[in-house]
Amino acid sequence: MKSQDEVIRALAQNGQEKLLLQQFFDQYERSQQRNYLTHTRFLDLRERTLCVQAAQQTGAQNHTVFWGGYEQAERVVALCYPDYMTAQQAIEPEQSPFVLLRACKSPTDTLSHRDYLGALMGLGIERAVLGDIVLHEDGADLLVLEQMAEFICMNFLRAGRKRITLERLPLTELRLPQIQETVGEGSVASLRLDCVAALMFRQSRGQMQQAIEKGLVFVNQMQCMKPDAEVMPGDRITVRGLGRARLIDCGGVSRKGRQFVQYARTV
Repeated sequence: MKSQDEVIRALAQNGQEKLLLQQFFDQYERSQQRNYLTHTRFLDLRERTLCVQAAQQTGAQNHTVFWGGYEQAERVVALCYPDYMTAQQAIEPEQSPFVLLRACKSPTDTLSHRDYLGALMGLGIERAVLGDIVLHEDGADLLVLEQMAEFICMNFLRAGRKRITLERLPLTELRLPQIQETVGEGSVASLRLDCVAALMFRQSRGQMQQAIEKGLVFVNQMQCMKPDAEVMPGDRITVRGLGRARLIDCGGVSRKGRQFVQYARTV
């Protein structure tokens, strides 16, 4: 295992990432020394990747779980738990450092994810206190850190110039995202990430290689910067700016040696 300082030097590419990893290790050490559950702020996919790698390289993964309220959450907190707890116990609703706020709109109003997020940012709060924003027919479910819940309830009155009302609900009442997908199929030279993602997102292989090398591509919510990484059925691929997709299945091989695949892309 590596020391925390070694890991920070190896993984952090700038001052912000160095601070992020220091804060993650601070929470981990506090949990182990004081014997209680601690947590980070909400992490985006890049930040999550860094913290997962840091935990793996130092052994902290044995007492850390990443959770955002539901299985496929994009934004998560790192929960650092003591010896007497398990990962499953750490993610129980009664232990959660974040809460569920439901923003209800008029049935005649149409509001987007950008409308809700823009209005929340307009309150002067940091993105790191907000988890996923899950849209549904009645409005949106917001996951927010406990310490900001009261402020948001008092001040978040409009989104996209439309009036909304907020109520605090148990996390068990979270409405899971209703995912709409379009199914596609095609053939690829191999199951390399750049080949499969290029097909899914209708990009050239060169364009996808550039996106991967820029850190814009995530496999199963972890940043992957290797164009030749192999993907498997069930893997979920996210490309910033292009969306999400998943590999459903692999079929036969053509006479020219190309692999037939089936995939689903989120609408």
